[in-house]
Amino acid sequence: MAEPVTSGFAVGKVLSGVAGFFGGLSISFFWQPKQLHQHGKLAAGAIVGGIAVAAAFALGGVAAHYLGLNINEADTALGIGYCIGVLSVGFISFVANFFDKREGQDILQVAKELKGGKVVKKRVSRKSK
Repeated sequence: MAEPVTSGFAVGKVLSGVAGFFGGLSISFFWQPKQLHQHGKLAAGAIVGGIAVAAAFALGGVAAHYLGLNINEADTALGIGYCIGVLSVGFISFVANFFDKREGQDILQVAKELKGGKVVKKRVSRKSK
């Protein structure tokens, strides 16, 4: 039978979410999708922070359970939350950049590229002034 949720569990999840926020923010300083820049710094920070906090809060307990750790311990919650925050924002940035580079391509071209393992660079069109 599953154990009831206690306040210690909630504190661990909150700490995991806070650490996830800082993990996501730390990687977003170095690697951000270009499309986030058009929304402004505050909106980009809110998007990145929201992704990191949500991922760390939702997946922190699962990761701790899988690793055999106790999410109720502050050090464990902070470490797992930070790692999940970094990974979640890194993954989202990778996917966003992947689709940005292939914006004008057909889905079959992208599938063929993925199957063949080829990397196609985005063509830059020169606009007349």
